[in-house]
Amino acid sequence: MNSRSALLERLPAFRSADFRRLFMSFFFASASRWALVLAQSWLVFELSGSSFAVGLTFFAGAAQFVVVGPFAGAVADRIDRRALALGALLVSLASSLALALLTFTGLVEVWHVVLLAVVQGWGQAAAMPAQRALLANLVPREHLMNAVALGGITVHGSRLAGPLFGGGLLATLGAASVFLLSAGVLCVAIVSMARIAYRSRLEDVAVGTRGVVTDVGRGFVHVWDDRRLRLVIGLVIFHCSFTMAFNSLLPRLATDLDGGSVTFSAMVMGVGAGAIVGTFAISLVHGEAPRGFALAVTGAGSGVAMLVMGMATTPAVAVLGAVLAGGTQATFMAISQVLVQEVVPDSLRGRVLAIYAMMAAGHMAMVNLGFGALADSVGVRPLMLIPALLWIAIFVVAALWLGDLREVLLRGNFRRQVAMAA
Repeated sequence: MNSRSALLERLPAFRSADFRRLFMSFFFASASRWALVLAQSWLVFELSGSSFAVGLTFFAGAAQFVVVGPFAGAVADRIDRRALALGALLVSLASSLALALLTFTGLVEVWHVVLLAVVQGWGQAAAMPAQRALLANLVPREHLMNAVALGGITVHGSRLAGPLFGGGLLATLGAASVFLLSAGVLCVAIVSMARIAYRSRLEDVAVGTRGVVTDVGRGFVHVWDDRRLRLVIGLVIFHCSFTMAFNSLLPRLATDLDGGSVTFSAMVMGVGAGAIVGTFAISLVHGEAPRGFALAVTGAGSGVAMLVMGMATTPAVAVLGAVLAGGTQATFMAISQVLVQEVVPDSLRGRVLAIYAMMAAGHMAMVNLGFGALADSVGVRPLMLIPALLWIAIFVVAALWLGDLREVLLRGNFRRQVAMAA
């Protein structure tokens, strides 16, 4: 067996040429996003000296998953998902170019960054349900775990690639050069998406306002009626709120450790490096029982990683905690998305995945904003340690109390006889 055949045997999702194109688009779009987040956060902190302003910027972008995401998911179930993703990526490109221009000319102010973060959030929130729903259309069901995990490598692992190049530019040429890099990388993502040959097999229907609103409501009803979806999305809400809402805290933590922008960039890249290792490892798992074990380990490990970061007294320990956080959190989120993808019908896939993202990103945005405001007065360490302990307690109690979760942790999937109420 040659090396290419061996790779396809271990990573069967790559057998699909369209999946490979989607993988490339995922990677470059995500790398663009994290380079942008890196430069936005540091630029706003330099302009204002406020963690609250950093949190507000992150909130402005992530909140669009609540405002725009559900409607984008409904549209993704009605029109060609590839076309929707392309349009959304073009919106993100326009935002990055505008921010680069303002920063290069020296006209940029905090409110500019916040406003363009909103526009960037529109593009990201509209692209996400189309991209993730498209992923399940390009590979057979038995390769879904592999495909989602590989998608996780691009989304989370690009936290390493984007800041790796962006961090060097940030330290030498400033934030404007990072914004320009972000726009250039996004162009590669757009070209890769445009080359996908698959077209959604959906009926041609008018996308009217009333119809889309009705579809959004049906998506929420479906999630509520299916207790499996309620369980997974409920866990994701607590996980994202208590272990993943630390973006607004990192610039101040880096400053407290006397590390400056170098330590800040290293922590962001550490999250990405850990995510690459974690999601690649889970992509090699083909059995369902090991998947359940991995969910248990990464669920508890997400809290432990935040404890390491919160108690760090040197930049090296903080970066180590960031690596652990990236590995555990990205893997937990990848497995949770697979559990959702496996039980949702394709006709509702865009809406349900948009609701999934809305709950995850929306709670992260709100908690980030609150943490940013509190960090200016109470410091960052309590805001890392207390939520981490709360998450560990919630996860352990849920595992002991909820039979469906115990079943997933032991078997790696839901019991076959579990059915929706509707």
